[in-house]
Amino acid sequence: MHGRCQLFSSRAARAASRGPLGALLLSSLVLLGACQAPSGPRPFSPDVPPPPQFADVGHKCTATDSRFALGQKVTPAVVDEARDRTGARSVLTTKAGEIPSPADPLRLIIEVDGEGKMVGARCG
Repeated sequence: MHGRCQLFSSRAARAASRGPLGALLLSSLVLLGACQAPSGPRPFSPDVPPPPQFADVGHKCTATDSRFALGQKVTPAVVDEARDRTGARSVLTTKAGEIPSPADPLRLIIEVDGEGKMVGARCG
């Protein structure tokens, strides 16, 4: 017997010599005699499969690749080139300092000043 089953059986054997309550515990010993270790692989044994791996998304936004456009007027052509160079899935233009939500790690955020020129970029 293993683990808890062994603990219960030793208690039941001692209690069996104490009368009717002991007989009840002895009968529980018979029932617990069927206890076995759980089937299947045991933790930390070589039979346990490795944990699942995260899938590689393949896309990654790299905002530093949009530096070519700093100081330029933001036009559709500049936005398209920045998206292509950074690997972003989408582009959002905001005023400098605004934080859009919800966050998206594959979105390029282009910050523009009052004149419509790019002053910064980040992914998020």
